[in-house]
Amino acid sequence: MQTRRSFLRTSLAATTAILADVSSIVAKERAAKSASDAYVDGVKFLTPEAPDYAIARQVFNAGIVTQPKIIASCISETGVQHALDRANAENWPVAVKAGGHSFEGFCLNDDGLVVSVSPMREMQLDPKTGILTAGAGCRLEEVNKFLLARGRFLPAGSCRTVGLAGLTLGGGYGMFARKWGLTCDHLRRVKMVDGSGIIRDSNEEPDLLWSARGGGNGHFGVITELTFNTRVAPAQFSSWKFRAYKLDPKRAAALLETWFDATSELPDEAFSAWIMNGSQVTVVVITIGSRDQKGLVDFRRRLARLTNKMTSGGPTSLTRALSWYYGEDAPVYFKNASAGYYKGIENIRSALPGIFEEVLTVPGLIFQINTLGGAISRDVEGAYPHRAFPYLGESQAYWESASHAAVLREAIGRMRNHIAQAGVTSHYANYPDLAFAEWPTAYYGAENYARLQQLKQRYDPGNRIHHPQSVQPPV
Repeated sequence: MQTRRSFLRTSLAATTAILADVSSIVAKERAAKSASDAYVDGVKFLTPEAPDYAIARQVFNAGIVTQPKIIASCISETGVQHALDRANAENWPVAVKAGGHSFEGFCLNDDGLVVSVSPMREMQLDPKTGILTAGAGCRLEEVNKFLLARGRFLPAGSCRTVGLAGLTLGGGYGMFARKWGLTCDHLRRVKMVDGSGIIRDSNEEPDLLWSARGGGNGHFGVITELTFNTRVAPAQFSSWKFRAYKLDPKRAAALLETWFDATSELPDEAFSAWIMNGSQVTVVVITIGSRDQKGLVDFRRRLARLTNKMTSGGPTSLTRALSWYYGEDAPVYFKNASAGYYKGIENIRSALPGIFEEVLTVPGLIFQINTLGGAISRDVEGAYPHRAFPYLGESQAYWESASHAAVLREAIGRMRNHIAQAGVTSHYANYPDLAFAEWPTAYYGAENYARLQQLKQRYDPGNRIHHPQSVQPPV
């Protein structure tokens, strides 16, 4: 099995260290030793000449060439405060980096200061309540290993090196969200250092928790710590993959129509994705429930009639299954973006001929639609505004050479135009695109964006912390 970002690639396994004590369970990745200056008051300032600058700057999108003046590598809340104090004193713009998976490189800036919380990777689990407290630099693979070893689980995405903080702040959907809700729905507390260097706690300021549940990141502060409710880990995981080959637009449309109809009857324990790459369509469906639930059995029967090959996996343990989807841990050349939220095929039907033409004729281009709905549609107090939509699309492109990059970026742009012309206006903040002109309402909705602007005024009125699509102070 492969993730959307490793669809054309294979993955390598990674490991993490785990420590324990009698009152809580703690996992921590200590700051690596380096030839650069040591941490002072919780922060180490790295210039481009420093031996570990390149590692600190590394992001998942290999095509991002942004070059910060200074990277403030922080190991504590105090270190973040000192970093922001220096940025304010020097009048430098600030970007915030944790996992480094921002598609458009919003976690970096040119000639400014980047606050990196990547080394802040301590985790504590209360074994009685299942409440997890995690540093903002934690990655999904380490969180999964830490929790699953103790019989707990936090529903999140699938890519191993995605940062927990960025994923959560943008919403955080994945294969288990239909059963349990988004990652941000499990968030119960955050701590943040605001643009002035003041420590904020959502236990004392509930609006901060509201904004952290899907209101995006890098807007008006640096999240340093997140606290979550976790779930009892599911006992098993099963999956199926259906492939259809040598499709033309007519067959692709028929298969997609069937997929939309069949997914409407899937149980909440199941998730599915429809993935078109060239003339091949791959449909993935997984479940953490019974393999014999009626909606799931009917789904498999209907897809089998329209596809050429079916393979299955499991039932197996969640620990083993997650490794199938972890993907690359090294930078990749790609352009991925939201292709919009849909309530059904009618929302995207008029765009399909143009989308199919691009995918069929431009190698390296992928169009994917994922199931949402289920527990995601339940009302949760937070800034994530798209709960009424049971589907989310993605446009993806992967390349090896610069010449092919230009071709693929142009194709992604044409797909974007087809989707916009179909009237699709809502997009996922964690799949940003610099070409979205109306991004504030597309990501957050007009009402929520206005509320986020008020928080920007409260926490960072001077706009010290910003990126090209960050929340702006109210005019």
